[in-house]
Amino acid sequence: MRAILVFLSLFLSLTSLSQDFKISGKIVDASSGEPLTGVAVYISGTSTGVVSDLDGKYSITYSPEFNAPLVFAYLGYEKIEILDPKNVNLSLIKMSEQTNNLDAIVIDPDPWDRATKEALFLKYFVGIRSLEDCKILNLKDVRLRFNTKTKQLTAVSNNPILLTNDYLGYSISYDLSEFEINFRFLKNNTGLEKTFLIEHRPDRYVAENSFVAGTSFYQELDSKRPSERRRNRRREKAYELAQLKLYRSIIHETMTDDKFDLHFNGFRVNPEDHIRVRAEADVFKLTFRNLKYSIKDRDDNQTDLYLTSHIIYIDKYGNNLSPRDIMLSGYIPQLGIGGMLPLNYN
Repeated sequence: MRAILVFLSLFLSLTSLSQDFKISGKIVDASSGEPLTGVAVYISGTSTGVVSDLDGKYSITYSPEFNAPLVFAYLGYEKIEILDPKNVNLSLIKMSEQTNNLDAIVIDPDPWDRATKEALFLKYFVGIRSLEDCKILNLKDVRLRFNTKTKQLTAVSNNPILLTNDYLGYSISYDLSEFEINFRFLKNNTGLEKTFLIEHRPDRYVAENSFVAGTSFYQELDSKRPSERRRNRRREKAYELAQLKLYRSIIHETMTDDKFDLHFNGFRVNPEDHIRVRAEADVFKLTFRNLKYSIKDRDDNQTDLYLTSHIIYIDKYGNNLSPRDIMLSGYIPQLGIGGMLPLNYN
């Protein structure tokens, strides 16, 4: 089975690191100046967030150590992302209503039906290993299109995608910025294709890589099931195999103790001989000797690493600051957005 390369990004930015600080202000409609109540204000990728009150006022403690945007999101309004909140005046936030952009007229027809595209979206967005425990509550808001010329399936949504994970007890609001699955076309050499739909049916394409980018906010699922004790046990178990734990193990040079085995060219190798870790404030600079490795976790699940650069950066929370320089295939990407944990998970 061909390996599937997955790029996961949260639009992260390297910022100067310092102590936590409080941000307060008021959120209003950009046209009328009227206060907006219930605006979600959160640190992307975490469970740290608040909503604006009846007067449009908000107050949140921001930690620069997350290296993540501060997000203002409200249904029907354009999302605002602030990459460096410490150096921006956020006392008055003006939010503009979304424009009702009609889909552009496309000359090339889409040969795939909605059910086919939904199944692919769920597999690569939610994660094939997370589908059983996760549900998207507003899948109808996601517009999907397959382009035969670019061999690409894309997804857009004007509203945040609302995802629940009943197993881990999280609800996730994911504001999708980019989604794509890139395919390879299996050309028929017989020359017998007669119609467009037959020539471009789904089984003629093989997925080669995908890309997901956006901002996310985690909240405790409002349910008594599972119980808090069971929920915590499940999260601890999931964390041991998660991308967050892997990156934290690399930067703290505890891969062996945490039962992550590094392999190169099919042989187990000593991580210290292949990965140099240097701390720069609360950001870690990782230098890899080679550009391709495999990692096996304690359950013998394999994840392959493909690097486009020998150097990547990861912050103290295990947040990848070089998402386009490292690609993963195998077990971890199959967990998808549904199987991820918030950056502030301890």
